[in-house]
Amino acid sequence: MDDNRPNTLDKATSAGLILLAVMQGVALLALHLAIDHEHWLAADQRWLKALYAVTLALPAFYLISMERLRDRLNFLPLLLAPLLFWLGWHLGWVEQTPEQPWARHQFTFAFCVAVGVALFILALFFRSSAVSRTWPTTYSPLLNYSWEFVLTLAQLALFIGVFWVLLWLGAALFAAIGLGFFETLFSEPVFIYPVTWLVIGLTLMMIRNRFRLIQSVRQMSEALIKALLPLVALIILLFFAVLPATGLQPVWDTGRASSILMALMLTLLLFFNAVFHQAHGSLHDSQYNSLPYPTWLRRLILLAVVLLPVGSVLAAWALWLRVDQYGLSLDRLWAALLQALTATFTISYSLLLLWRRRAALPILQRANVGLALLVAGVLIVVNTPLADARHWVAEHQIKRLLDGRTTAEAFDVDYLRFQLGQPGTLALQALAESEFAQSQPELTRRIELSLKQTERWSQDPLVDTQDLNEVARQFKVSPEGASLPELLLNLLVEQSSTCLSQTEPCQTLQVSSDTPFQWLIYEPYSAVGNAYGERDGGWLLFGHLMLLGATQPQDDQTCQAVPTTDDLERIAGPADVYRSGNCLYSLQPTLESARQQLSIQPDENRQAQRE
Repeated sequence: MDDNRPNTLDKATSAGLILLAVMQGVALLALHLAIDHEHWLAADQRWLKALYAVTLALPAFYLISMERLRDRLNFLPLLLAPLLFWLGWHLGWVEQTPEQPWARHQFTFAFCVAVGVALFILALFFRSSAVSRTWPTTYSPLLNYSWEFVLTLAQLALFIGVFWVLLWLGAALFAAIGLGFFETLFSEPVFIYPVTWLVIGLTLMMIRNRFRLIQSVRQMSEALIKALLPLVALIILLFFAVLPATGLQPVWDTGRASSILMALMLTLLLFFNAVFHQAHGSLHDSQYNSLPYPTWLRRLILLAVVLLPVGSVLAAWALWLRVDQYGLSLDRLWAALLQALTATFTISYSLLLLWRRRAALPILQRANVGLALLVAGVLIVVNTPLADARHWVAEHQIKRLLDGRTTAEAFDVDYLRFQLGQPGTLALQALAESEFAQSQPELTRRIELSLKQTERWSQDPLVDTQDLNEVARQFKVSPEGASLPELLLNLLVEQSSTCLSQTEPCQTLQVSSDTPFQWLIYEPYSAVGNAYGERDGGWLLFGHLMLLGATQPQDDQTCQAVPTTDDLERIAGPADVYRSGNCLYSLQPTLESARQQLSIQPDENRQAQRE
């Protein structure tokens, strides 16, 4: 690393970092206790997430990037406090709904990753400005600090992990001889937070004061990356070379090839920047030949970088096919954002390498500065109300429904209700009041049932179990015109059938052939049918009907996609096996049906003896 800065922090800065870390631990402890004691701040997800965002992110920004305590530039990151509060407030609003203030979504993890990457990039610029006293316009110092930040965080995580492993080993050792005091102490929040963050502050000070150690680890890492970069480039080039022979259909069919290609493209970009980072100005012949690798291998790597836009096009095409077929989902929108940011890099690199050739490397480094700020800005904006991905997805899904591209039966009500947070819930409420929903009574009913649910997989019935007509509407019966007997409906209520707690009706089949059971009920997201039959004037769950396969091995996949039909017939033999067309099924009896079978068997034997 060539920034020639001092290897140690001054005493005031070291003490300030340690004190800041301890204060952060105390603030996190206060938030933890607020949750335990159900304080009003913890009861409102908006306040809670906003305070957590500020408490976690702002001190961490200073801990990793502050160069000197007595520096007026340190007031600049304070401008992040209102931004972080706003971002956290919006996250809490998205996750909190009136019916379920403590609902859990996957949004927090994505929020932490996106905002964490954005703050990491901004910390690079702040650190560079603090050292050089000017706004960074070159790529080299930003790369230096990125290596330092990554290695510092890695060593910090390793040290904290080892520290707690040793504490718990010691506690277990004392507990083995009857002294459980330490085990109790180490599990108390009043110990965990202050001690952990005190150790974080001390460890950061030690790591940052041992600058040469980080430099040595970086040099070793760069040597390994330099050895791996040609391999990554070769893999990508070979993939592009064989595509004309294999065609694009395998890429669309697997659904994995585009994701793997994206991962390799990002790896190539990362490795390329880590290796080719010492080019400055316009390269003359002697300077160009001094770059890493022999000329032929360097050209091979540059060719792979030039062709990266091809991979971006393939990945975007594969994603578009999914969106066109199934609609926009939150995961696909995040994938589209990642692809767009990656394409910005790949297209920029390719055009500059083709246009400027030998002079491209220094220009690429300057372009990285602007591209880094672009990435940070985008990752922050998408976590604000200005460009909330969940709102876009909810609007897109409803638009597909209104346009007829998605049928009312196929419309996934539960996805909007439980996977898109508050925007999805509000979109469902608006849809339920629309003229379109009024013309679709079944869709309106599913929306109303979904809005009643307090948890995604709650087993509480959504309908009045005393009203058998409402209970019957939870089952979609075939063939058309058939209806479930009242006694069977009562049994399903007694058994607290999962079908009563779902917004989607359970597929129900009346079996017309001579089988011990007359009804098959398939619960949502299950390929196993519950077989119900009449015995001694009552109804009984005989067992569970499971697909074995097809009569011919080549038809196995077809049977997995084809539902069971009402022409189910039992195959003669000792095994309880059934056939529907070319598909074979096995009935696994329940314990209750087996016990009833035992009680029936003696009666049959006595009847046979009398005859």
